[in-house]
Amino acid sequence: MSKAILLSIHPEWAEKIYSKEKMVEWRKTRPRIDGKTRKTRVYMYETTPVMKVTGYFTIKDIYGVDANKSVFFDYEKGCVPIEDLKNYQGQSMCVFAWEVKPGSVVKFGQPKTLADFGIKRAPQSWNYVEVKE
Repeated sequence: MSKAILLSIHPEWAEKIYSKEKMVEWRKTRPRIDGKTRKTRVYMYETTPVMKVTGYFTIKDIYGVDANKSVFFDYEKGCVPIEDLKNYQGQSMCVFAWEVKPGSVVKFGQPKTLADFGIKRAPQSWNYVEVKE
């Protein structure tokens, strides 16, 4: 068994990750698995109307970005307009750019249920799960 992440994501964003159009997922928090985040597998639970785990990607890296100040980050990788990202960040010090490792995205032929991951309720944003590798 190994630790992974189960991420709740809107179907439109998941499809953009599968199509390689979206290579950054924006979140207000960052995970830590054994003190690191690289090479962590992230399973995507698509919210309503799909309500299934449809695939996964591997994290290349995670960056803290202040959307109100940083002009050096390629925001287009995240498919979210900068003004929307600033609103999402709100009063927080930064938002975290979860960078998708190129070539790591896998879409399941048959989506999985939450029960397949040993949980009954989808995470609000994300949570850790134990998976068989």
